[in-house]
Amino acid sequence: MRLQATDAERAVQAEVRAFLGRERLDPADLPHGLDERMEVLRGWQSACYDAGLVGRAWPSRFGGGGRPAVEQIVVDQELAAAGAPEFVNVVGLDVLGPSLLRFGTDEQRERYIPPILSAEELWCQGFSEPEAGSDLASLRTRAVEHDDHFVVSGQKTWVSWGQYARWVGVLARTDTEVAKHRGISMLILDMRSPGLEVRPMTQITGHAEFSELFLDDVVVPKDNLLGERGDGWKIAMHTLGHERGTAALPRQVKLRTWLDRALRVAADRELDGRPLIADPAAQAALARAYVGIEVLRHHAYRTVGEFLNGGAVGPESSSVKLLMAEAEQRLAATALEVLGPTLQHGEPDEAAENDFWHETYLYSRAASVYGGTQQIQRNIIADRVLALPQE
Repeated sequence: MRLQATDAERAVQAEVRAFLGRERLDPADLPHGLDERMEVLRGWQSACYDAGLVGRAWPSRFGGGGRPAVEQIVVDQELAAAGAPEFVNVVGLDVLGPSLLRFGTDEQRERYIPPILSAEELWCQGFSEPEAGSDLASLRTRAVEHDDHFVVSGQKTWVSWGQYARWVGVLARTDTEVAKHRGISMLILDMRSPGLEVRPMTQITGHAEFSELFLDDVVVPKDNLLGERGDGWKIAMHTLGHERGTAALPRQVKLRTWLDRALRVAADRELDGRPLIADPAAQAALARAYVGIEVLRHHAYRTVGEFLNGGAVGPESSSVKLLMAEAEQRLAATALEVLGPTLQHGEPDEAAENDFWHETYLYSRAASVYGGTQQIQRNIIADRVLALPQE
């Protein structure tokens, strides 16, 4: 596994750093209100796309850069290392976009991919249901086939950015006479369709980052079927594998920048006349958080290295997903533990920093759920990686 950057990769690093010198968006300057924040983030992704930093490895025919995949990885790491905001169309870029490229028709790719890259149209995914979370294949949303369309009815939950999305990739049951994994199809639904209702859900962070979708006889043209009828489970596994496997590399860089931030704050703030960082227990806790991030980094390099060498992002990505959630939760909990005495009674000019760590901790609790729960990831590893006996 090669860890040193090539001359070409260093040129990409320089390109990104030059862009950030001109256009950098400091997350501290983002509006607190979610509606205003989303608009700023859409503009940020659009500017990055115009600079060639989004979809760099996606086919040029569909609006991408047509460059080697490693260049996008370098770009993502540089943006993360600079503390730049994550792209707002994350579901389109990391989840459904790759599935469109893999399973979509040329007409679908030409229609949907360019607006995904530019953030002109945001996407969300309709996978989980109130009665089908970890056991996704037990979903109850139905898609009844007619001459030139499907009629979809059901409910979806935990739909990220649903109230802002134009399109949603929905898993629905199109065949009840076959095994449950085989009777599922993937459909592309227009979020403006009659019969589709979006209900935002406010989390403990104070933001409505998720929504519920209610589908009441929503008409979907057959041209919006992704892949073949009954391919939904295969597409979903490709989607989730890509999400779990390739997102870890930039994420571990982001976690490292958060760790460095926690170290700076702990060095600046005092308790009883001593810097917080002077406490040996604080040093040990931060060291454990650092080790977790480093373990994640090396696993992420291995997974992405296999991907760049032509391998598929398979069940091994579940181990990376486990490590990513654990590293994020450990870091967030450590920051609250170390900074805790100053987070509640800090100076007024420290309020934004305190809010960042509170929100980071609260959101980190979801890391062991979204993209597949910890229990499901362990089951996948035991069954499909280690081939352990069922009993």
